[in-house]
Amino acid sequence: MSRPTIVLASRSPRRLDLLAELGITPEIVPADIDEIPHHNENPVAYVERLARAKARTVAQSVPGRVVLAADTTVDIDGRILGQPSNEDDIRRMLRELSGRTHRVHTGVAVISPDGESAVVVTSLVTFHP
Repeated sequence: MSRPTIVLASRSPRRLDLLAELGITPEIVPADIDEIPHHNENPVAYVERLARAKARTVAQSVPGRVVLAADTTVDIDGRILGQPSNEDDIRRMLRELSGRTHRVHTGVAVISPDGESAVVVTSLVTFHP
């Protein structure tokens, strides 16, 4: 029995590399969703919501297929650290993270003909000054 083709709901080169390390060559169908955090949304709920939304969006366009989606965010003191907008923003974020430990949350969602599942994995990351 052959494994089903996995549809990756992402353009992320890193996610593609991780799957390649497992011997999986997915079909890539990026999800186009609104990634703005909801008012007072905590970082764990945020990444789970986005992973599920990406998987559901792509699953609609590829019915009956296995869809894998993920989203990652940095959590500093319970606050979502979004994507930097420019080099100055990158420097500001790195200064804020310098010399302290923060959390990185990744939500992963899978939709298959058998149903839907999601999990959030949290890592602690320490930046040296």
